Amino acid sequence: MSTTPRRQFLDGMRDPHPPVPVVSPFLPHYDVIAGALRALRLTASGDPVADEITLSRELGYQPMFMTECAGLIFDWRTDESRSTPDTAFQVIPTAGGEWTRTTTREEIPWSDVIPCPVQNARDHGMFVQVCEQVGTKTDRIRAYFREWRMKVGENGVIVLGHPHPSWLGYQINPSNIFFHWTDLHDEYVRCMEALSEAAMEVMRIAMEEGIDFMSDSSYGLEMTSPALFAKMDLPYIQRFAAWTHERGGRFWYHNCGFTRSLILKGTFDTLGADLIETIAPPPEGDNELAESRRALARTVCSKGNLSLRTLRDGTPDDVVAATKGIVTAVAGYPHVYSTADAVLPGTPPENFIAFVRTVQETVGR
Repeated sequence: MSTTPRRQFLDGMRDPHPPVPVVSPFLPHYDVIAGALRALRLTASGDPVADEITLSRELGYQPMFMTECAGLIFDWRTDESRSTPDTAFQVIPTAGGEWTRTTTREEIPWSDVIPCPVQNARDHGMFVQVCEQVGTKTDRIRAYFREWRMKVGENGVIVLGHPHPSWLGYQINPSNIFFHWTDLHDEYVRCMEALSEAAMEVMRIAMEEGIDFMSDSSYGLEMTSPALFAKMDLPYIQRFAAWTHERGGRFWYHNCGFTRSLILKGTFDTLGADLIETIAPPPEGDNELAESRRALARTVCSKGNLSLRTLRDGTPDDVVAATKGIVTAVAGYPHVYSTADAVLPGTPPENFIAFVRTVQETVGR
């Protein structure tokens, strides 16, 4: 039997009947980790990685951690001499001059709340220049991944963050993506190509430093169409997957939206992914897990798919019932038990603990 959480995950994702069920929620919000530790009468240290390792040992699950990717390429630095108490003036130097942006001091998730740096044709040119100089950052990138591997050790798997070529690595606002794709199409494609090349350089270093999965992600059909997905996303996902496999690595694909028709029509089987998450159910997505799992190739490990709202807003009994439904739906297939996306802030610890323990008490019984 595999002896470490990392090996349990990597071996179990290939096995439809693993000796230990693989349970691996994504916990980027520290309040969920700290709350669960308190509920188990364990001490929270304030270190999210160390504390999740402690939590996973207590509950016996196999944690996954996600690193940066785009942020290593677009390494914005704040120039305090040009900033204000409320705003940060940020810079990336390039051979063609400074690329600049003004943003809030408070870190806000990627959205339309604040302007992203790609706003016009000139910005597309600066974007390409930044991607082309990723080779000057290799020492820093290597040190970053080496620190991650040392910190996690054999206590979990590490996934490279998503490059997102179709989102220009989070450097364009969501509301501008399709405008630029249409009105500045050639510039947009050049940016996607440049980011793809830069991302593969980051992937090369990540693989050399022991990061377990390369990855990518894209919108579901709540935001795009099958035809646009085939043009805008699929070629890059396939390219990353093929590149990874040529070098003996594993590829992870994330989509937490409406994916049912892409799965049932076989599109997801062409991605080249070793693992696909999150096969999201309503309301986050549109999948019925048993149907979608049957449609996926048996060579693909699925991951998911407990509704985040059930986990946050339901009762422990609701969580137990939904989790048992997942176990039934994926019986006989390679599957990692998880949620429909990152576990939401404010999720009750008793619900999270019920999810993990229900899988362990139900699988194989």
